[in-house]
Amino acid sequence: MTGPRERTALVSISVVIPAYNAADTISDAIASVLDQSYAVHEIIVVDDGSSDDTAALVRGRFPNVRVETVANGGPSRARNHGLRLATGEWIAFLDADDRWHPDKLQVQMAVAAKEDVQLVAADWVRGGKFPSLPDPIPTTRLQYKDLLTMNQFQTSTVVMSKRLADSLCGFDPAVDGAEDWDFWLRSSRQTTIIKVDWPLVQYRDVPTGYSKDVWRVYATMQPMLDKHRDTSQLSSAEFATLEAWHHLRFWVAFLLAHEPNHARKAWQNAANPHLRLYLPSAFIRYLIPFLSRRFRRRSKAQ
Repeated sequence: MTGPRERTALVSISVVIPAYNAADTISDAIASVLDQSYAVHEIIVVDDGSSDDTAALVRGRFPNVRVETVANGGPSRARNHGLRLATGEWIAFLDADDRWHPDKLQVQMAVAAKEDVQLVAADWVRGGKFPSLPDPIPTTRLQYKDLLTMNQFQTSTVVMSKRLADSLCGFDPAVDGAEDWDFWLRSSRQTTIIKVDWPLVQYRDVPTGYSKDVWRVYATMQPMLDKHRDTSQLSSAEFATLEAWHHLRFWVAFLLAHEPNHARKAWQNAANPHLRLYLPSAFIRYLIPFLSRRFRRRSKAQ
């Protein structure tokens, strides 16, 4: 629970947790919300048609948590259901297999108030312990192009105003697998996005996690890009360069995963007539720096 620290709550926050067969992890996720130094208004768990005892477990262990069970429809529909039920002024998303730093909401709401923005995200760490918070805490301002270049953060790191979430009509189920990326892109058209450059979320590698199927993520990326092509704030040449870059980065990912058939498909998409002209620029401006950064990180880790 909260320990001796004083808990604050200047703005009401609803926490929305979609859950699918999450009985092994959801207790830790909810406990990390209850342990926040910034007290939340409500916690809403949307059980997405689980075949395990996720819903019963939450109801038994956390009687003050609202649990809604819906037919299985994927994370977008589950989150949207939670958004419709939420009564807080702000929404915080948490996946059922992740955990929050105890001061996550306190830090982010202070940033939101200082910067006068409607969406604040953060970095994340894979397992292990949270590093101590620095003072001052570094932040980055993100615009549409930054987010189109790369999905910069995970859903569990995000707090956003409910007004903004409602104005965007929630997540788009048509692009499940890239639904979060699409949502942040649409959000960036209405507000500057601030990312706290410090890990405030522990991400767990769960083999059955929705994002573990890299091919599914890749396959849903194209409909998401198609959706943004005609409404992008970028020139057609810049958008095509970025589109080619995304096919190239998945090409590399599939090669590293020893999936030659998928790698071949990603390369074919990168080299199709629509994008072929922009391949050299995508290599030079995006792929080479990306591979260089990965190489430097691996070298430091050894």
